[in-house]
Amino acid sequence: MMPIDPAKQAEELAQIFFSLSNAVDDFRLRNFGSLSPAQQQQLKEQAQALDNRAQQFVADALGAILRGIQSHLSSIKDATRGAEEALRHLNDVAKGLAIVNAAVALVGSIASGDLGSVGGGVDTLIQAFSPPKKP
Repeated sequence: MMPIDPAKQAEELAQIFFSLSNAVDDFRLRNFGSLSPAQQQQLKEQAQALDNRAQQFVADALGAILRGIQSHLSSIKDATRGAEEALRHLNDVAKGLAIVNAAVALVGSIASGDLGSVGGGVDTLIQAFSPPKKP
Protein backbone atom coordinates (compact mmCIF):
# COMPACT_ATOMS: atom_id res chain seq x y z
CA MET A 1 0.00 0.00 0.00
CA MET A 2 1.29 3.46 -0.97
CA PRO A 3 1.98 5.88 1.89
CA ILE A 4 -0.54 8.68 2.26
CA ASP A 5 0.69 12.06 1.06
CA PRO A 6 -1.58 14.70 2.65
CA ALA A 7 -0.25 17.49 0.44
CA LYS A 8 -0.99 15.57 -2.77
CA GLN A 9 -4.41 14.50 -1.53
CA ALA A 10 -5.36 18.06 -0.59
CA GLU A 11 -4.10 19.30 -3.96
CA GLU A 12 -6.17 16.66 -5.78
CA LEU A 13 -9.27 17.60 -3.80
CA ALA A 14 -8.70 21.27 -4.59
CA GLN A 15 -8.54 20.52 -8.33
CA ILE A 16 -11.67 18.37 -8.13
CA PHE A 17 -13.70 21.08 -6.45
CA PHE A 18 -12.33 23.93 -8.60
CA SER A 19 -13.33 21.90 -11.63
CA LEU A 20 -16.77 21.20 -10.21
CA SER A 21 -17.24 24.89 -9.38
CA ASN A 22 -16.39 25.78 -12.98
CA ALA A 23 -18.92 23.21 -14.19
CA VAL A 24 -21.61 24.75 -11.96
CA ASP A 25 -20.80 28.23 -13.32
CA ASP A 26 -20.85 26.95 -16.91
CA PHE A 27 -24.20 25.24 -16.28
CA ARG A 28 -25.63 28.43 -14.76
CA LEU A 29 -24.46 30.59 -17.65
CA ARG A 30 -25.52 28.10 -20.31
CA ASN A 31 -29.01 27.86 -18.81
CA PHE A 32 -29.28 31.44 -17.60
CA GLY A 33 -32.53 32.18 -19.48
CA SER A 34 -34.22 29.05 -18.12
CA LEU A 35 -33.33 29.69 -14.49
CA SER A 36 -35.32 31.86 -12.13
CA PRO A 37 -33.38 34.68 -10.44
CA ALA A 38 -33.44 32.65 -7.22
CA GLN A 39 -31.99 29.60 -9.00
CA GLN A 40 -29.33 31.76 -10.67
CA GLN A 41 -28.33 33.17 -7.30
CA GLN A 42 -28.38 29.73 -5.68
CA LEU A 43 -26.07 28.28 -8.34
CA LYS A 44 -23.76 31.29 -8.11
CA GLU A 45 -23.52 30.91 -4.32
CA GLN A 46 -22.99 27.16 -4.55
CA ALA A 47 -20.20 27.59 -7.11
CA GLN A 48 -18.60 30.08 -4.72
CA ALA A 49 -18.95 27.60 -1.85
CA LEU A 50 -17.14 24.97 -3.94
CA ASP A 51 -14.40 27.51 -4.74
CA ASN A 52 -14.03 28.37 -1.07
CA ARG A 53 -13.62 24.73 -0.11
CA ALA A 54 -11.13 24.20 -2.93
CA GLN A 55 -9.11 27.16 -1.64
CA GLN A 56 -9.14 25.59 1.80
CA PHE A 57 -7.72 22.39 0.30
CA VAL A 58 -4.97 24.44 -1.35
CA ALA A 59 -4.18 25.96 2.05
CA ASP A 60 -4.20 22.47 3.59
CA ALA A 61 -1.79 21.23 0.92
CA LEU A 62 0.54 24.14 1.57
CA GLY A 63 0.32 23.48 5.29
CA ALA A 64 1.27 19.85 4.79
CA ILE A 65 4.20 20.87 2.60
CA LEU A 66 5.35 23.46 5.14
CA ARG A 67 5.19 20.88 7.93
CA GLY A 68 7.27 18.57 5.78
CA ILE A 69 10.02 21.12 5.08
CA GLN A 70 10.43 22.38 8.66
CA SER A 71 13.82 20.70 8.98
CA HIS A 72 14.98 22.55 5.85
CA LEU A 73 13.34 25.92 6.51
CA SER A 74 16.39 27.64 7.99
CA SER A 75 18.66 26.48 5.17
CA ILE A 76 16.03 27.48 2.57
CA LYS A 77 15.90 30.99 4.06
CA ASP A 78 19.70 31.26 4.15
CA ALA A 79 20.10 29.94 0.61
CA THR A 80 17.46 32.24 -0.87
CA ARG A 81 18.90 35.26 0.97
CA GLY A 82 22.34 34.39 -0.38
CA ALA A 83 20.98 33.97 -3.89
CA GLU A 84 19.13 37.28 -3.72
CA GLU A 85 22.21 39.09 -2.47
CA ALA A 86 24.37 37.54 -5.19
CA LEU A 87 21.88 38.54 -7.90
CA ARG A 88 21.92 42.14 -6.66
CA HIS A 89 25.64 42.49 -7.34
CA LEU A 90 26.39 39.88 -9.99
CA ASN A 91 27.50 40.81 -13.50
CA ASP A 92 28.18 37.25 -14.69
CA VAL A 93 25.17 36.26 -16.81
CA ALA A 94 25.94 32.53 -16.79
CA LYS A 95 26.27 32.49 -12.99
CA GLY A 96 23.08 34.56 -12.67
CA LEU A 97 21.17 32.11 -14.83
CA ALA A 98 22.54 29.20 -12.80
CA ILE A 99 21.30 30.86 -9.59
CA VAL A 100 17.85 31.51 -11.06
CA ASN A 101 17.58 27.96 -12.44
CA ALA A 102 18.57 26.49 -9.06
CA ALA A 103 16.06 28.72 -7.25
CA VAL A 104 13.25 27.73 -9.62
CA ALA A 105 14.11 24.04 -9.22
CA LEU A 106 14.10 24.44 -5.42
CA VAL A 107 10.73 26.19 -5.33
CA GLY A 108 9.38 23.55 -7.72
CA SER A 109 10.44 20.81 -5.31
CA ILE A 110 8.83 22.64 -2.42
CA ALA A 111 5.59 23.46 -4.27
CA SER A 112 5.18 19.93 -5.59
CA GLY A 113 5.81 18.45 -2.16
CA ASP A 114 8.90 16.57 -3.35
CA LEU A 115 10.43 16.76 0.10
CA GLY A 116 13.17 14.28 -0.75
CA SER A 117 14.77 16.70 -3.19
CA VAL A 118 14.50 19.87 -1.09
CA GLY A 119 17.84 19.37 0.70
CA GLY A 120 19.63 18.76 -2.58
CA GLY A 121 17.89 21.77 -4.10
CA VAL A 122 19.15 23.97 -1.25
CA ASP A 123 22.69 22.65 -1.79
CA THR A 124 22.48 23.29 -5.53
CA LEU A 125 21.29 26.85 -4.94
CA ILE A 126 24.12 27.53 -2.47
CA GLN A 127 26.64 26.11 -4.93
CA ALA A 128 25.23 28.32 -7.69
CA PHE A 129 25.99 31.56 -5.87
CA SER A 130 29.06 30.51 -3.87
CA PRO A 131 32.52 31.33 -5.17
CA PRO A 132 34.26 28.39 -6.81
CA LYS A 133 36.25 26.25 -4.40
CA LYS A 134 39.99 26.51 -4.84
CA PRO A 135 41.94 23.26 -5.17
